[in-house]
Amino acid sequence: MASINTENHSTDRQIQDLLSRRQFSIAEPIIRKKIHDEPENPDAHYLLGVMYYFQGQISLTVENLKKALTIDPRHTDAAICLSVLFNDIGKYDDAKKIFEQANQSVTHKQAIGDPAIDRKFSVKHMELADLYFRYRRYDEAIEEYGKAARLDPSTLDIRIRRAKSYAKKGFLTRAMQELQQLKREHAEYIPARIQLGLLHYSQGNILDAELEWENVITIKPNNREALAYLRMAKKARIKTE
Repeated sequence: MASINTENHSTDRQIQDLLSRRQFSIAEPIIRKKIHDEPENPDAHYLLGVMYYFQGQISLTVENLKKALTIDPRHTDAAICLSVLFNDIGKYDDAKKIFEQANQSVTHKQAIGDPAIDRKFSVKHMELADLYFRYRRYDEAIEEYGKAARLDPSTLDIRIRRAKSYAKKGFLTRAMQELQQLKREHAEYIPARIQLGLLHYSQGNILDAELEWENVITIKPNNREALAYLRMAKKARIKTE
């Protein structure tokens, strides 16, 4: 059994390499043989779907990715690929449904969580959140950014985006708390200080904004963004004096 699994992994790597090099005429018969030999192997249908995706054949891509998920609802790569495809063609509700179903399956697995899989889902949640933000659906954006942050706490930019969503929603105190907490936890993380300064500035708290940006200069003297904002703030303060 071990030799069969090793052979399968080797074949999958070969197929993926051929697809990445767009050598479809060589990859396709290998994939077809894999499907013939193992019709209930979700990876085989997933790889066929990927091939069709690269070729721009959307309906066949969807058909094979759905087949992979029918066999294995926890097939993360197929779920993410299908969800991204639905987003690309404007089927946002279908995209979210597919993704959430796969995410739920992974969440309820008995095995220990896989950080690599968590990061994949975090990226997808962030993509959905960005989409909601773009269309001013800030409640959904906040929810999706929260999920992304829980799955991947190391990507600090997620929390900045969530703070921006709070601000757009009008929850300025919550946005301020988010950024201040991020600054306390990661004192050297400059983007949090930059954004906190901008939030202060937007509320007319120019001195507080300057303080944040001056602290950035203390950490990184040549930070162009902080220097530009400081010049802007000082000009604004002069006009009000």
